[in-house]
Amino acid sequence: MLDYDDEARHYDATRGGETRARAAADAVERLLPQGPCAVLDIACGTGIVTERLLRPERTVVGVDRSPGMLGLAARRLCAYTPRVPDRSARVLDRAAELGLRMAGRTVFPGTGQGRSPRGWREAIDAGHISWCTHAPQDRVAEVRRRLSALPGQDTARPDPRYRLVALKS
Repeated sequence: MLDYDDEARHYDATRGGETRARAAADAVERLLPQGPCAVLDIACGTGIVTERLLRPERTVVGVDRSPGMLGLAARRLCAYTPRVPDRSARVLDRAAELGLRMAGRTVFPGTGQGRSPRGWREAIDAGHISWCTHAPQDRVAEVRRRLSALPGQDTARPDPRYRLVALKS
């Protein structure tokens, strides 16, 4: 499992940076009502996207369970750590209990996050994939071996697509 505290330092640079953040914030904006509202960004990470949602008429709060991520997010906005982790189904169930319903959904691309197998190995070797610095070296070697065996060593894989939902009362 990815250690987001260790990953925080390189997270934005290895996940599409400003380009992805703009795409994500634009996608969220499409779900938000015009005028005053409150926005809760669950799993806000470094706050790179959340920061772009700030408006004088909006209350924007970021929540993340990783202190490493929140250390970066706190520089951008008001953020805090919940006491228990939530999965999306749990969040949606709790939202329903609170009288919130889905107001919309959208997707956005994780621009710049698709890597080639060689690109992944280079990121591992450069120390940009934090779990590799803590994982047993035989496990890291196995990941590198499997990456080397993949076809299209220099062909970037597609960027991931992220799903967003908006809730309202």
